Formats: sequence, C-alpha cells, structure tokens
Amino acid sequence: MANNRSITSVQINTQTNAKHVSNFSENAIANQRINMQRMQNVLLIWLDNNISDNNADCINTIKQLQRIVNHINTFTDGDQCVEFIQTITNNKICMIVSGSLGQYIVPLVHDLSQVDTIFILCNNQEWHKQWVEEWPKIKGVFTDIISICEALKQAAHQCEQNAISISFVASNKKLDQLDPSFMYTQILKEILLTIDFEDKHFKEFITYCREAFVENEYDLYNIEKLEDHYYNQTPIWWYTYQYFLHSMLNQALRLMDVDIIVRMGFFINDLH
Repeated sequence: MANNRSITSVQINTQTNAKHVSNFSENAIANQRINMQRMQNVLLIWLDNNISDNNADCINTIKQLQRIVNHINTFTDGDQCVEFIQTITNNKICMIVSGSLGQYIVPLVHDLSQVDTIFILCNNQEWHKQWVEEWPKIKGVFTDIISICEALKQAAHQCEQNAISISFVASNKKLDQLDPSFMYTQILKEILLTIDFEDKHFKEFITYCREAFVENEYDLYNIEKLEDHYYNQTPIWWYTYQYFLHSMLNQALRLMDVDIIVRMGFFINDLH
C-alpha cells in the first residue's frame, strides 16, 4: 500500500511539475512577444501550414525577414493566427499568407484596423491574382521570399513613418488644452536632460537589447556594432543607421513607454 501511495505521489508531482514547466514556457513566450511589441511598431505574421522549425528553408526565410522586422510570429493554424491578431492593440501588422490559406484567412482579418498589409506567398501567381484584387490591403502575390522582403521593407518603413507622424497635439486645440501625454513627454525629456549619464547606463542598455533580441542574429550583430563603435559616430548617425534604435525610440515615445524611454535616456540626452 505504501509503495502504491509513493508511486501515485510521484505521478502527481511529475504531472504538476510538467504543468508548471508548460505554463512557464507559455508565459515566457507570451512575455517575449509583449517585449517585442514594445520594440517596434510593426509586427510580422507568417501563416503557412508547412512552417517547421526543423526545415532549413523556413529557418533561412525567417532570418531574411528578421533583417526587416525584429520578430516573426509564425502560425500553421488560421484560427490561432486570427486570435493572436485580435490581441494586438498598439502595433501595425504585416502578414505573409500562403496561397492555400489566403482565401480563408483574408476575409477574417482584412478589415481589422491593426492589419496594415498582406502579402500572398504561393506557387501559382496567376491563379491567385484573380481573387486578390477585391482586397486592397493585399499588396502583391509573390512566388519567392526575396521579392516579399523588398515589398515588406517598404511597407514596414511606411508604417514606422505613419507612427512618427502622429501628433501629440491636435491641430484644433489651443496651447492651454494640451494632451496630457504631450506634457508628460516634455516633462520626462526635461528630467532626462538633467541626468549625468555614465558608461554603465549605456552598458545596461546593451544588455537589455541583447536579451530582447536574443532570437534575431541580425539585430544581435548590430547591437555588438553599437557597443563597439557608439562613441565613434554621432547620435544622429546611429539614429538613422540603426533601424532598431530608430523604431524602438519612436515606439516608446508613441506609447509613452516610460521604462524604455528611461533606458534610452543616455541616447535621448546625446541626441539633444
């Protein structure tokens, strides 16, 4: 009897631990997605039944896409993809959808405000061109990833520019009716400009970026370059050259993300 109880106890503990590990893994993935959403206004979703972590072509495709957008959200199930899109509130979404799923998924997501652009990736370009014309957010039907990368680069850049152009102050408001977020931004900027930032703040930011972009080899390379050569170039040069710096700062200011704004305080100070 005692042995049976011990076996039962071990089984229960094993199941409980497995559940905790599973929950931890799910929470880690969720937290990583949230962090990436804070880094860039544009999110990329790739929906295809044939995506596999063990497929060399898929891995190579993701690496190419990560040169344009920091984090790729991949899905093989259309319903799960739609559910994820519905949780996004502060980002614009570019989508790559396989031809086989296109006619099913596009009607479900096309009119969602967070969806900015859709690309169809297929083997039969002429056939799919027949139905995409009625959906204006579809910006092309492609048969190779290189062409999609070029189109995605333009779409992502336009999304970032649109985010920057959002004014904190409406044109019909008087100066004594300023939006609180505008005033908070000004106050925060004035505070940051009074701080004497040190090299340790720069190193803390580098560490933070490495953890945030741990799955993106291209950005990790740029972070290393930033660490090694930051003081060799002007802040304006880095702002225009380093895509992740540009998008991270703009996204933080747009969302009034105080945590990231403070982390980038040394850079804001240098820019000023």
